[in-house]
Amino acid sequence: MARLVALVLAGIVLPALAHGADDEYIRRFLVPWSGGGIVKLSLEGSPWRVSCRLDSTSGENAVTLAGNCRLKLIFFLSNDIEAKLRYDPASDSYSGTYVVDGGPPALLSGRRKDDPLTLNVRWPKPVNDHLDATIVITNDTKRFTLTTIDTIGLNGKPVITSDLAFHVPAPAR
Repeated sequence: MARLVALVLAGIVLPALAHGADDEYIRRFLVPWSGGGIVKLSLEGSPWRVSCRLDSTSGENAVTLAGNCRLKLIFFLSNDIEAKLRYDPASDSYSGTYVVDGGPPALLSGRRKDDPLTLNVRWPKPVNDHLDATIVITNDTKRFTLTTIDTIGLNGKPVITSDLAFHVPAPAR
């Protein structure tokens, strides 16, 4: 479950950073988010459906997303997550961390080209027998998606280990 949440969180936090200190880009993420999709806990395993809710806060050239993710239909399997990302205008790059249930942080680093943000993930412990993955995030202001890719994969072929979509939930009536 921690692996599942780590995959989800890494993808969620990354897009919230500003490109070129672009406050408009950061503001895209400063709303509550709801969503989910599929996550594979191992390269050969079947995908699991997850759902997540996140809230955001901002700082100068930075964003924090925090909330929880759970396996759909299994309410007792839930993890708290927190992701922090910062944009560095001097290097035009992003860096950050994310934490699952207070565990050790995964390290995030990467760049944005137009809308897609591509991040390198360095897991704190081996996931699928190694420490690295890639996350690609896109955002159209009302929805964002994230895809986590195990670049070593099966027999040297990359494997998508999470495919998630988030939206701004409708106001409660």
